[in-house]
Amino acid sequence: MGDHTPLTVAVADTRLRALEHVARSGPAAERAKREAADVERWEARRRGRHVRLWVVELEVRAAACDAVEAAFRLSRYVRRPLHRIGDVPVLRWTGTPELTTAEDGGPVSYPSGARACRHDRAPFGELERVHVAAYVRGLALARLRLSNRVAGCSEPGNGDPKPGSPYPELGLWQVRHRVLCLAGPGEAPARAAELAETIVDDAGRVAARVVGLRADDGYRDGEGYRVHPAATLLPLAATALWDDYDAAEGDIGSSSAVADVLARAAVAVWKTFLDEARSVFR
Repeated sequence: MGDHTPLTVAVADTRLRALEHVARSGPAAERAKREAADVERWEARRRGRHVRLWVVELEVRAAACDAVEAAFRLSRYVRRPLHRIGDVPVLRWTGTPELTTAEDGGPVSYPSGARACRHDRAPFGELERVHVAAYVRGLALARLRLSNRVAGCSEPGNGDPKPGSPYPELGLWQVRHRVLCLAGPGEAPARAAELAETIVDDAGRVAARVVGLRADDGYRDGEGYRVHPAATLLPLAATALWDDYDAAEGDIGSSSAVADVLARAAVAVWKTFLDEARSVFR
């Protein structure tokens, strides 16, 4: 980092504040020492690389008959952004699905078996199981599509078609995710696009779009010190961010890497759903 970038200033300010409180006690001193420790761990993982924290905002849409089904299709086990290290809840915030009247003109998939299961709308019931199973198939189709693209082969056909007159009760619902990731110079748009590509519809097509992208370089507090973003993160989140970036650094934007993420997710989503369903009904 340069000598006067916000992050460099934040590191210097954090160290200065820690020195000022080194012989003191009390809440302010404990906070200064804790923030200094967080920033030093961050700097140790950064290893001199020019990397910043970014906030990616993704919009995801899916067809559903009502809010309950929309939650099954947008905010519980499916259509969640995936980092290179997998599904990391501490690195994202997910909103509540909302009905939208927006028209994007694209195809909208819906599993054909879901309609017959709407009598069982409880969490982990038949309806949610159908949607999770359909999403797992969608992840597998997306992985195959990307793998074929890398190999120069033709792409597989789509899954269930766009609902028309057979599904007049369906509406288009959307949800937004705010996702944290790390990126070096010029890498942020590719990292955001990669996160969007890990969210697919039941036919394996990309179901998310990037609607926001901004760097988080911390902020100035009331005393004029620059607070480093590492001081605002849970230690678990900071560790996950660097584990993810270390995994992605060499091939950001790689279709084969995203295909690997999708392949692991297809197994993990189904296993997580079944394990948590068993724990509820045990």
